[in-house]
Amino acid sequence: MEEPSAQHPNEQYGELQTPLYSFSRVNQDPSDSMRSSVATGGLTSDRVRIGNDASIRGSLVDRGIEAYVPTEPISEKARDYKGRIRTWPGLLLLFLLLVGSATAVTYFAIQTRDSREAQAEKAAKYAFEEAQILGGKGGRGDELIADDGIIGNPKKYPPSTCYLPNYLSKNGKLYSVAPNGTEVEFVIKGVTWTGMESSQYILLGLWENLVNGTSAYQIASFLSNNNFNAVRIPLMARAILKNSRPNADLINRQENRAIAIGNYMAFLKSIIAVLQFRKIGVVLSMQTLSPTDAGGLWYNAQVPEEDFLLAIDKLTATLCSYKYWNVIGIDLTNEPHKATWGDGSPTDFNVGARKIAARMLDGCPNWIGLVQGISGRQTVEVQGKAINFTDWYGGGLQGVRSTGMKFDIANKVVYAPHFNSPSVYPQSIFYANGTWDEATGKLAGYVELNDASLQLRTSAMMNNMFGFLSSTTGPAILMGQFSGLYGLDAHSQKTSKRVLDQIISTVTQPGWAGGFVMALNPETSFQYNPADTVGKFAEGVLSDDWLSANKAYLAALGKMDKMENLRKLPCFKRPARAKGSK
Repeated sequence: MEEPSAQHPNEQYGELQTPLYSFSRVNQDPSDSMRSSVATGGLTSDRVRIGNDASIRGSLVDRGIEAYVPTEPISEKARDYKGRIRTWPGLLLLFLLLVGSATAVTYFAIQTRDSREAQAEKAAKYAFEEAQILGGKGGRGDELIADDGIIGNPKKYPPSTCYLPNYLSKNGKLYSVAPNGTEVEFVIKGVTWTGMESSQYILLGLWENLVNGTSAYQIASFLSNNNFNAVRIPLMARAILKNSRPNADLINRQENRAIAIGNYMAFLKSIIAVLQFRKIGVVLSMQTLSPTDAGGLWYNAQVPEEDFLLAIDKLTATLCSYKYWNVIGIDLTNEPHKATWGDGSPTDFNVGARKIAARMLDGCPNWIGLVQGISGRQTVEVQGKAINFTDWYGGGLQGVRSTGMKFDIANKVVYAPHFNSPSVYPQSIFYANGTWDEATGKLAGYVELNDASLQLRTSAMMNNMFGFLSSTTGPAILMGQFSGLYGLDAHSQKTSKRVLDQIISTVTQPGWAGGFVMALNPETSFQYNPADTVGKFAEGVLSDDWLSANKAYLAALGKMDKMENLRKLPCFKRPARAKGSK
């Protein structure tokens, strides 16, 4: 309802009627009045007749009142105006009271606001510190603060300010090259973060609640604080093609406000942005083909080779940009253990890797391609004894000795073999004795090796599979995946732990460019613990609740910090965009 407008009195009561008074002697000379009075037989009454009956008191102008004009100056003193002057101090006091009250109200309002803001800032800082992943090194202090005061949970991440570098692999090293030709060498202390390769289509651990889970921001901060400079993200070919929707039940959206979950590629882009803020590189791993096929080859009946290559096209078309400058390249196919090498057949991964890399480089010549090996039975001689073993899936690169590996663009090949501890499979080469029980699928009666013997055998396996590729002249080599139980190793002499320690020692040597541990996820599962016990045993870089570090494992990985040229992924700054430019 509209508020009624103020009415003029005439509008409220009708038009005011002024009485028509008839003054017979208005503006007459006083002497005329006297004459008129005498003529009528006496003084005129001081009342004026109105009509026949009514009378009112005459106006002053009707009376013969003459104005007095003084002939001498009148002496006037301040006390004569005493009452009038005394009103001014009262008004001044009132004014001062009003100003003082307004000032006091403003002051206390500001004090209240500042106090409220200080309390809010303190609460935000406390909430952020409570959410940090415990263990390892502390925060760096360069946290993002959103416009609502929340720390470490931005609504969006700052846009890229870096050029897309040209990533190279040469002289046994990795390089990031600026547009002006400046080369910066770097090695990788990396970790695999799983989930997008599964039917959930989302990285795990982002369900932060009162019991477990964390946020993408906290994971990136934890990795940065502990000198990890690259993350390997396993992907699914079919999910890329269909742009599948991530499982929204596995993410706390309120604690991951900048993470998009509308579709597969949007989620991936937002995760890359989180890692980019910390200058952490990303390797995209073509891990699985579909929810029901983990691979073994880079194609199957449901995902033919051309579809696989279309998935590569989609990655390059979406991500080959300065906006995602921290994407280093693609791990071309994960663990092609069903493949052959150099025989020219449809399963020849020597041909397949080149074909996939050609498609990648056609869409993004700035990236590098990581090449894994196949798997086969091998024999090595250690301390005069011939010992048989099987290549770890993804580890067998022996064929490169005869075929080599070149892509259409030079200096884009990176060898990325896999190597695991006996937690994955207790191969007899890791033990002094033992009998494989086919019925139970375990190594019965095993005897652990001493340190020297275990080191010799592990080195012999590595050298046979890929160690010969370590050099200072050819493509770089890094451990594309190394895994196993560490702190939870149930061997009495810690055989699994000792193998992992040796892997870490190997990748930090000259001629190596680092590697990726499998995995960040605490639910990373292993089948054997120890060699004669089959089950499901989980361990990762983070503890089960995702809220704290696996201190023993993290400390072991800390030995990689001594690698020369371990640094944040180099950022070559783009010039500020000119005003009005596109």
